[in-house]
Amino acid sequence: MGVIESAAGWAIQTANDPKSGYSQADRWGPNYDCSSFVIQAFEQAGVPLREAGASYTGNMRGAMIACGFVDVTYEIGLDSGYGLQMSDVLLNYASHTCLYIGGGKVANCRSDDGHPESGDQSGNEIRIQNYWNWSPGGWNCVLRYKGTHIGSNVSGSNTDGGSATAPRSTLSKGMRGDDVRDLQNMLQDAGYSVGKAGADGVFGNDTFRAVASFQEDHNLQVTGIADPATIRKIDAIAYPSHFDDGEDPKDGNGTVRLPDIQNGSRGDAVIVLQAALNLLGYPCGKADGICGPMTVAALNRFKETRLLPATGSADAALWEELLTELLKGVRK
Repeated sequence: MGVIESAAGWAIQTANDPKSGYSQADRWGPNYDCSSFVIQAFEQAGVPLREAGASYTGNMRGAMIACGFVDVTYEIGLDSGYGLQMSDVLLNYASHTCLYIGGGKVANCRSDDGHPESGDQSGNEIRIQNYWNWSPGGWNCVLRYKGTHIGSNVSGSNTDGGSATAPRSTLSKGMRGDDVRDLQNMLQDAGYSVGKAGADGVFGNDTFRAVASFQEDHNLQVTGIADPATIRKIDAIAYPSHFDDGEDPKDGNGTVRLPDIQNGSRGDAVIVLQAALNLLGYPCGKADGICGPMTVAALNRFKETRLLPATGSADAALWEELLTELLKGVRK
């Protein structure tokens, strides 16, 4: 059984177990609150979220990203739940979290229903219910466990809740499936459009052009085929945190660098950029991982103060200036 099935299965079993109820005082079993319930679902499946720092809704996202989760919020219709997959984590930073278990249902650890004693006296303290968009505020993000990054030789978990298998080594035009969808998500996070349909799991003309453009931009043989070398390079650009071996995803000189970012770029590197700009007094709104007009405007304001061209992009020179300013604050 893979991580995805194990997490969902444990959540369902616990929701149906009258020995487990809601408690904020005694929250790590057999009673739980919303965050410890979701964290424990993955802990028992072998994902060390607590060791990574997850303890409540406010710090779950960072710990989950560090443990192989990917933020897929922009793929989901939050009002309807469209696009959700088994064991996706629904998170509102300030208020609540629950686990999507498939079939339009969530496992929701919600309240003690006026029964503070151990266990579930009402049957609703932890319950299975229809999906809904959290109110007030809605879900801030949806996190999906992907395990190891695409192109790895280590088995991970696929996106549809099936058994854990490594992605195929080469993807090309005409192929379909979850491996293609993962590739498309990576390309988008690296700043390459795969067409209006987005990550639809179909390797068509738009995906072919995106792969070819990436290969041309990163000094790879331009074939439009996502071979292992191309997949690894895309992964390194889209998710630099996956690489801790000193490899430079751009030029192999032994220095890890964050990727170039421009209007429309998505991913964790954009979150880092947005958080840094906000911290330094160049507000760009919520660090949502999407480089839009507010982020571009804040980026240009910062660049202007450093006498850099206001191109609206984050390149190597921008990252150097940004990190220098952040380190000044740390050293004070």
